[in-house]
Amino acid sequence: MAVDTRAAPQPAAKARPRPKREREEEVLVWPDLVFIEFISAVLFTITFLMLSVFINAPLLNRANPEQTPNPSKAPWYFLNLQELLLHMDKAWAGVLLPTIALAFFAAIPYIDRSREGQGVWFGSKNAVRLTVISAVYAVIISGALVAFDSGDRTYTENLTRWIPSCNGDAQHQGTPCLRDEGDDHIGIVSTKDISKRLEFSIPWPNALLADDDSNLDWPEDLDHIGVPFNNICGNIGSFHLWCDMHLNIPSIMAEQVIPLSSIAFFAVAIIYVLFRIGWLRTKRDLFIVMFTAVLVAYLTLSMVGSFFRGEGQNLIWPWEIKVDEG
Repeated sequence: MAVDTRAAPQPAAKARPRPKREREEEVLVWPDLVFIEFISAVLFTITFLMLSVFINAPLLNRANPEQTPNPSKAPWYFLNLQELLLHMDKAWAGVLLPTIALAFFAAIPYIDRSREGQGVWFGSKNAVRLTVISAVYAVIISGALVAFDSGDRTYTENLTRWIPSCNGDAQHQGTPCLRDEGDDHIGIVSTKDISKRLEFSIPWPNALLADDDSNLDWPEDLDHIGVPFNNICGNIGSFHLWCDMHLNIPSIMAEQVIPLSSIAFFAVAIIYVLFRIGWLRTKRDLFIVMFTAVLVAYLTLSMVGSFFRGEGQNLIWPWEIKVDEG
């Protein structure tokens, strides 16, 4: 008797049913989201109306293009950039640093690809303490740097009064000293003093096109150094050639190197400390620290520019601010 050795057809495998999501895990647009937004908008409108009834808004007169108010401040969302302009080079403060910050925010999802704790507030083990510590650290460091760069108002110039006053009759100062504009000797008021008031000399014959006096004097021998091919002038289409371009080394140090080095140092310092004590272990932790610090520093500088800058952008107490309409 012949036997059919062909394999019997196997029943088709059943597709795995899609797991059902629990109702409490879902958030629907209506009514969960829209209703909350509506209530929030109503509460905000009522609060805003009540404040407008009892508090007189400090409005100025109609704008006059011939008279600039003092202080003249940017809109609140640009006050942090206006504050940065007081402490560093305008290209870095107004363009480069904001671009780097925005690029950093945009790159976070592409670098941190982990799905663990996705969509959850403080989704890692140490997220809460990292957020709090980073926020407090950013407020303290931002405020301290602003205060140090306004030494005439915060008296932080007392920390550098040990630097002697320059001898006005000496051709070369030798050891570092500070040139005083008045009768009283004061320390370093802001980082700009490093390029203007700080003076010293070192033996260096014929240094960087300086006079042949066997000394390199800071800042006068370093504030007008020609770049290569700076004798080429003119335009090729929209490209502007060098045309007598020079480098001001003291200004670069005071307005670029020192501010940027300070930002990098304090950023690396907090990351290193948190890593050493064992709280920062993953990319998620790192980005929580960096994102929180950048955002809180942004808000801190905005608060300083809004409530602590008076006439001439001087650092004063909020109750001393008075607007001169010109």
